[in-house]
Amino acid sequence: MNTWKRRAHTMSPVRPGSVGRWALMAIVSLGLIGASVAAHARPPLLMPGKKTLYQKVLTRPGAILSPTPGSSKGTRLGAFSPYFVYERVKFGPDAWLLVGPGIDGKTTGYLPESGTAPWEHAIVLAFTPRTSRDRVLFFRDRAAIEGLMNEADAPGKVAELRSQITAVPAAGTPKDHPVIAIEPETAVDFKKKFYLLPALKAEEILTKRGPAVRIVQAASVTVDSAPATVAKPSTATPKPAAKPPANVGIANFNSAVVFVIDATASMQPYIERTRKAMQTVLAEIEKAKLGDRISFGLVAFQDDPAKTKGMEYLAKVFADPAKVKGRQGFTKAIEALKATQSSTRAFAEDAYAGIDIALEKIEWAKFGGRYIVFITDASAREGGSVLATTGLTTEAMRLRADEKQVAIYSMHLRTPAGKSDHRKAERQFKQLSAWPGIDALYFPIQAGDPAKFEEGVLGMAKSLVDQVKSPARLIKQALAQPAPASPVAKPPPKPDPAAEAKARLDAVGRAMVLAYLGRVKGEKAPPFYVAWTSDRDIADPIRATLSVRVLLTKDQLSDMYEVVRRTIEAGEAGQISSTALFEQLRSAAVALSRDPSKIGKGKAKNLAEAGLMGEYLEGLPYRSVLASMPLDDWTNLGVAKSEKILESLRAKLALYKRFHADVDAWVKLNPDGGEGDKVYPVPIDSLP
Repeated sequence: MNTWKRRAHTMSPVRPGSVGRWALMAIVSLGLIGASVAAHARPPLLMPGKKTLYQKVLTRPGAILSPTPGSSKGTRLGAFSPYFVYERVKFGPDAWLLVGPGIDGKTTGYLPESGTAPWEHAIVLAFTPRTSRDRVLFFRDRAAIEGLMNEADAPGKVAELRSQITAVPAAGTPKDHPVIAIEPETAVDFKKKFYLLPALKAEEILTKRGPAVRIVQAASVTVDSAPATVAKPSTATPKPAAKPPANVGIANFNSAVVFVIDATASMQPYIERTRKAMQTVLAEIEKAKLGDRISFGLVAFQDDPAKTKGMEYLAKVFADPAKVKGRQGFTKAIEALKATQSSTRAFAEDAYAGIDIALEKIEWAKFGGRYIVFITDASAREGGSVLATTGLTTEAMRLRADEKQVAIYSMHLRTPAGKSDHRKAERQFKQLSAWPGIDALYFPIQAGDPAKFEEGVLGMAKSLVDQVKSPARLIKQALAQPAPASPVAKPPPKPDPAAEAKARLDAVGRAMVLAYLGRVKGEKAPPFYVAWTSDRDIADPIRATLSVRVLLTKDQLSDMYEVVRRTIEAGEAGQISSTALFEQLRSAAVALSRDPSKIGKGKAKNLAEAGLMGEYLEGLPYRSVLASMPLDDWTNLGVAKSEKILESLRAKLALYKRFHADVDAWVKLNPDGGEGDKVYPVPIDSLP
């Protein structure tokens, strides 16, 4: 039975800390609702009390799929393969389940219920980038990890355990060893080698050493894993697979650096300085014969030419790093870039149009290091602005960059002309350039000094070239050196700006090199069955180790899009009158096949109780303003506050469109499932 509760240690309770954006917000989610089942198809069994969510199970190690109930013959399945349940029959002492890989009515055989585990949740626990944290340990039982969380000398004991588990003999770890698996040395690309860490149990606890943490009982699943050969994982630890050297493929590590430059009227001096700095860098690359290892791209943005006189384009790719190679190609592209002579419609620019086209049009998958260098002297138009074209807020744009595994390096020219805009722009760009484990990749140029700007571009580009020239240095730092001390401890003296910039870029570079090696080696999640772990680094609970993504089918994503879209319409109507609000909500309920009688008659206090949100969003551990806000409060918010909420929702709609179009990210949990069974790992932060 899935367990969720909160328990504090009475001896020394502490106040829960804030949960970082890469943290595991919670290990609970939703059941997969399939695409609409054809009228002639037999649907799986519904979950108790649900109208749209189907029963699913995960196979235990050694499970055999048989043609008839009670048979001992059949196909041995891989550990924790997901199946839908179509029928439950009693045969002898056990119940047997008729199962199928999808919801299309096609069944493949029977499983003994004792050979499965019910899976009421569908989430992906993804490892966070290894910028400044240690590898995640997986424990045999809960007591071991919980006790360690409260140890005063946890860092030392964790280091000892990590050393033991990374130097195990060929036969594997002893059966009484508390740790049964460890995160791979290099990163697991969950999109290329899709894996699941289904949460069977989870509990949030307060410890003596820091913020609230969640300990999780998770099961490891790799889609293309071989069938299980061990029937009783509780009595044997899987033998660690032989691993290739950590530097396999490192000589081919490459990077793409795409400049996204503001090409509005005030920016010509900085375009010239960028050109000058890059000539120096490109000459060094050519001399070192690194032209095939690091590529530069160029994107510029102005304003909508259909609405602003004198604009040549809204956003334009001048150089694609996957296509433009060498010094000559980039030089030609940047020489073609000229700032417009005309004024745009506001001081804030449509900057996110430039970043958006860079994220969507560049073939980032071809590169190990992935960087955008964003250069502007003005704040960006948020998605809710009538002058913005992307519909994306800063947070939504950052989430999109995360999806592409692209780091955004923001160079903010704090010119005297933009003095009143500086604070807003700084707040935006720090959020846009956030990266786990380090300060944001935000670098202000005081007074917009062109010389300082050129120096910054030169230093940044040389640091990225050095990463490509000597990636082994970053690997050595990531794998051999201990993680730096927690920022909660006494902070070190602040270095000079150039050293600080290089240190941050190197930290991101370490994470990118590890991710690249993971893709090259085809790294998979640890080959264990069931184990306990935490969403926080045990040695340093400030650091997040896991992030959570909710698996949604296309039908669910489409339904969620419609829920949000129609709620926006209702919210806009509510700015006028409560009567219009409720009329719109009732109309939305009818269109979404929900019960309209719950709305406006005192039966439902909010959208969640009204059933508008859909069963697949029920019980999620995130704070949904949309779902929980009392309906009567909508008309009492005032236009300014309600508009802020609506702006956030509009940005989420723009994100959902991009998720839907991201063909490569849709996966089948069971290879034998149909196209309608594909799911997308939606970041929980992007839910409404």
